[in-house]
Amino acid sequence: MKNIVLICMITMFLYSCEEDAQITIQNKVHNATLMQISWDDYAISSTLLPGQKSKECNVVGRKEDFPKSSIVKFYMIRGENQVYLETKYPFTLDAGQNLLIVISDTASVVNPLTTQ
Repeated sequence: MKNIVLICMITMFLYSCEEDAQITIQNKVHNATLMQISWDDYAISSTLLPGQKSKECNVVGRKEDFPKSSIVKFYMIRGENQVYLETKYPFTLDAGQNLLIVISDTASVVNPLTTQ
């Protein structure tokens, strides 16, 4: 019985140390679909049509893991053309934050395969 109480106390302590935050991405690129969208190691959305927003992606970590910062990676498809892109600058997410990242026609993006 003492072991069960000890395990419950340790579990509660570890759980109370966790923080969370949310990320949503919106596609505001005209006439283009964004696919396989990710931020850090989190898959945000498989497909976003123009104007669409992703569902909230819950990012969980220890308090000392925040703030987290990463670029957004995705494929952009327009007609028959497809290109892999990454945002030029990282987006930072802090604990408790609900971050909306908008990818628009004027977003600073690069294709890492052509910038080497």
